[in-house]
Order: sequence, then C-alpha cells, then structure tokens
Amino acid sequence: MELSTWLTNFRELHERARRKLHTSDERALYLEAREQLARTLLAAQGHKLQEGAAARRNFRVPKGLTLDVCFRAGPVRSRTLDISSGGFSCMLNGDPGGSEHTGFVLWLPGEDEPPVVGRARIVALIPHSDEGNRRISFTFTDVSEEDRERLEMLIFDLALGYIRA
Repeated sequence: MELSTWLTNFRELHERARRKLHTSDERALYLEAREQLARTLLAAQGHKLQEGAAARRNFRVPKGLTLDVCFRAGPVRSRTLDISSGGFSCMLNGDPGGSEHTGFVLWLPGEDEPPVVGRARIVALIPHSDEGNRRISFTFTDVSEEDRERLEMLIFDLALGYIRA
C-alpha cells in the first residue's frame, strides 16, 4: 500500500479512536497500525528498540509542555523538550540532588485537560551547559493506563501534524 494511502487510513482510524467510535476489531487494527507507525518513525530517527519493547511507548515527539518536577529540595517548573507515553526530557538548572525517583505533574494542552500526575525515574543526565542547565531524561514508573493512553493520543496527534504525505 502506498504511504499516503496508509497515512490517510491511519488518520481516519486515529480520529475514530479519539472520538471513541471504534468497534473492538477496529480498535485492534488501530493499535497495530499505531505500533507500526511508531516503529517506522523510531527507525527513521535512528533509534533501536529493545527486544519486546513497545515502540509507541518509546517514540518521542518534540513538544514543550509545562512540567512540575518534585525533588526533595522542592518543586521545579520546567518545560518538556520531548515526550512519549513512556517518559519525557527537560532542561533543569543545577543538580537534581541525587534523587533518582521523583513526582511530576505534566500539564497537557487544552483548558479542560487534566494534567498527567505520577512518578518518574531519571534515566539520563547530560552534563551542564555554559548556562548551568542540563538535559534530564525521565521514564515513568507510576502513571495510570488512562493517562498513558491520553499521552499516546497527544503524541500521535503531534506526529501526524509533523508528517506531510
């Protein structure tokens, strides 16, 4: 199937999923297509997926969302650099204080959208820049399945907005 046709079909499935109009068969087809698109986009970005991992949980899109991260020294407000349904990265000033696990509140776009609240673990720290900021990547350790699904819908909305075919 031609890519533009596949994407058109996927966009229709995605919109039906957003409106919760899928039959159980359509839902299974949509989840399979969502995983296929995530694998394709991960490969295009040059990322390798670990065996048995879900591509849709690892596929990140660039998006600046307001984020509150709660460290022992107190909460810090930042913006995400990128997000996935499996985690996020952001720029933070200073040292997170050796705290590997932290609470967070991720504010989603839209006035009526409740934030995603949970716990995350630091998985990567990039050294300080000249300004004293460092990129920190987190993976979710405690996020509800409902919130993961809301994140995945947002991530695929964003990805589809970036793809022109």
